[in-house]
Amino acid sequence: MKPSGTRSHVHPRDSGHQPLVTFKDPRLLARASGDVIAISKGRPVTVAEFLAQVGGQALALPNAGAIINICEDRYRFLVGFAAALTRGLATLLPPNPLDETVLAIHRNWAGSCVLTDVPGRRLDAPVVLTDASATGPAANTEIPGSTLAAVVFTSGTTGSSVPQRKSWQALVRSTEINLQCYFPAGLGKFTVVSTVPAQHMYGLETTVLSALQGPATMHDGRPFYPANVAATLQNVSGPCVLVSTPVHLRALVASGLGFPRLARILSATAPLEAGLAASLEAMCGCEVVEIYGCSEVGSMAWRRTVLNERYRLFEGFQARNHTDATVISAAHLEAPVPLPDTLELGEDGSFLLVGRDSDLVKIGGKRTSLVDVTRLIMSIPGVDDAVAFRVPGVAGSTRLAALVVSGSLDGSAVRSALRPVLDPVFIPRPILMVPGLPRAASGKLPNDAVLRLFNASNAVGAGSD
Repeated sequence: MKPSGTRSHVHPRDSGHQPLVTFKDPRLLARASGDVIAISKGRPVTVAEFLAQVGGQALALPNAGAIINICEDRYRFLVGFAAALTRGLATLLPPNPLDETVLAIHRNWAGSCVLTDVPGRRLDAPVVLTDASATGPAANTEIPGSTLAAVVFTSGTTGSSVPQRKSWQALVRSTEINLQCYFPAGLGKFTVVSTVPAQHMYGLETTVLSALQGPATMHDGRPFYPANVAATLQNVSGPCVLVSTPVHLRALVASGLGFPRLARILSATAPLEAGLAASLEAMCGCEVVEIYGCSEVGSMAWRRTVLNERYRLFEGFQARNHTDATVISAAHLEAPVPLPDTLELGEDGSFLLVGRDSDLVKIGGKRTSLVDVTRLIMSIPGVDDAVAFRVPGVAGSTRLAALVVSGSLDGSAVRSALRPVLDPVFIPRPILMVPGLPRAASGKLPNDAVLRLFNASNAVGAGSD
């Protein structure tokens, strides 16, 4: 099935710029008024009820500026996001809800205010509290395609967080493409449960936009612990799709809890091990589909991890290797986008994910990647979580270090387990044992948080080998 609307391929040129293909202005919703768009506080919400709440929320928003939406309840986020759209206000999506992060965005966006569903949240910025009971005139669903709908901030895993602007037109067209791969064909009515925050691009696309522009019923929760995930899934009636990350999915398998049969599991934000995918498929009786994307582009490729290590691009996307980067183009993108990752492209349009350019490590004429070193550490029995990373060495040299979470191993044991499988020059020094890693809600590890934990742990010799 092809998405509606005229589409054409955009090929990268030496100039690196292509105009956005023009589409008819898309509506806020591609749903009937009686459709159930969400499950909120255990009850179904129809499109008609949703639009009335959007109208009520819109009345509380400013006439200009932008909205920093940090709502934790996914349905309150959805209402706030839609209300901002109807007022022509951009939604700013911080990579985390920390005060310092939110305030930094506020200072950089004149006239912005914070939308929260947490009563008493105090910030040195204008704050609007959501009101679940407020209703108003049915919201205007005609949204000009050129409207700046969202500004997504990169996760900061390789440095500073960078804003990525998304027009409403681009989000709608990308959602039309995404829906062809996210959910099984012919599924009918189904619910999406996600462990990923709506503020993350992956969470925004799979839950919020899939509810507005697709057939999904969005669950309002964001269960974190395995027991919470199991309970949430058990309480969903009808087919259910779980949207999650390798970190969360690994915890589900390790918990030993019972999980219901699912329609599909989606995973993204980091590579998923084939063994873990196989365990999940057996546990939940469904396919596990891995999504590849980035904040700059959004979702763009997929693979069924147990069957293929190669990803396939979504319809309408093209990838080409230039001298310094892999470039992605598609009709809905304003210009070809250089990717932060290195891809090994195949003649059939598939690709292998080699890793980020910043992850590649060269020592003594040899090369590997931080992703591979981390994967090898994670494969050691008894390791619960880990990350390998660079730390500054003497006279500008590069050395590797690792933070490892384990209840049964020390640094020496981890080092011994690595010797048979990893070249000695790439075995991290030091290997520090820590109680946990500073993962964001999306499962990603901001680089500055990793270095802070390393410096603090190294200072006290946290199980260093």
